[in-house]
Order: sequence, then C-alpha cells, then structure tokens
Amino acid sequence: MRWAIVIIAVAVGALSGSARGAADPVVLTAIVGTNDGFNITLNGPDGKKLQRLLPGTYTVVVDDRAAIHNFHLASNDDPTVNFRTDVAFVGQESFTVTFRNDTEYAYACEPHWQVMNGSFFVTDAQSPPPPPPPPRVRTLDASVSRAGAVRLGSTSVPSGRYRIVVSDRSRTANFHLRGPGANARTGVAYRGTATLRVRLARGTYRYGSDVAGLTKRLRVR
Repeated sequence: MRWAIVIIAVAVGALSGSARGAADPVVLTAIVGTNDGFNITLNGPDGKKLQRLLPGTYTVVVDDRAAIHNFHLASNDDPTVNFRTDVAFVGQESFTVTFRNDTEYAYACEPHWQVMNGSFFVTDAQSPPPPPPPPRVRTLDASVSRAGAVRLGSTSVPSGRYRIVVSDRSRTANFHLRGPGANARTGVAYRGTATLRVRLARGTYRYGSDVAGLTKRLRVR
C-alpha cells in the first residue's frame, strides 16, 4: 500500500440505516474530485457525510470525477475491506462490502491522501443522548427610586439562576441582595441600569439599601 490510512477523530453523528435483513444493500455514495478540486467524501443514504454506520453489507458507489484522483477505502483493523478506483478512471464504479461492528474505516485519494481523506466508525451501539439544556435563567426586576426606596418584582420565587435587572435612580442609596450563596449589590453612588447575576437556593434572602438596611425579604422555594 503506497499510502498510510489516516485515522481522523470522528464526531458523533446520526446512524445510517443498516443493510442487514434488506433485499438489496443500502447504497453509500463516494464523490471524488468535483471540478478537479481536492475534495473527497463518503455520504450515507441521507446524502450527509458519513460519520457513523451500522454494521452490515453495503454498496459503495464511487463517483470519480477527476483523472488526477482516486478513491481508496480500507481499515487497519479489518483486512477484508480494501478497495480502490484507478487514478486515471473517471466515472462511476460500485463495490459491495461488509463492514463489521466496532471498527473504524478510512478513505482517501492515494496521490493526495494528506489533504483528501476521511473516516467513519461502524457500531450498533446507540448514540449517546444529547447533553441536557443549560439551566433556565429567570429575570427579576428591581428598582431604587430617587428617594432611596428599594423594590423587587416578587417576594417569592423558585430556586435557580437569575438575572436581577436593577433600575437605580438614586445617588444616595443602592440595591443589595444577600442570602445563601448570594451577595449582590449596586454601588451607592451608581445611577443607571445594572444586571446582577445570582443563583438563589431555597431559603430566605434579605434585600434593601446599604444606607437604610436590608429590611425586606425574598423567599426562595
């Protein structure tokens, strides 16, 4: 073999349909050298680049579009799979091949394998579930009047992550919330709109102004 099979880290993708038990093998399509470019791909039945495949027997249809490239597919771990088109060949050629479970396969253009290559993994294991969505961030409105009166949009909220949007119009008072795991405030001389990001746990929080004291309560359930 004139070239080394390049193994590329494979991102988890959608499983393509298995050929096992079907009357005709599922067709995979290889496309090489479109417009004499240095491009190569192997697509599943859905037309998307193959990343993950169920074990079984498949037909690989190679659409070789350039006389300067070829398509070669093989595996370091499965010697039964090793086929190629000729470099000078232009057109379509079909190969029937059986991919085995828990095996990685690689493909490349032999003359240009350093830049024209790809790989996919064959497995019947289910794809891992997607990661859970990030925790919801709720919004609480708060205000400090010119006279220094502090207000919060609710007196009772569920636990979780919050952004507290403070409209502070006083130069002599501020907004300050303190409790389990949180101690967020605006500056006494600050005027404007500020966003305080906190995580509120179950319990009681006190809020108010550092000037008049934290005399009000927020219950987190």
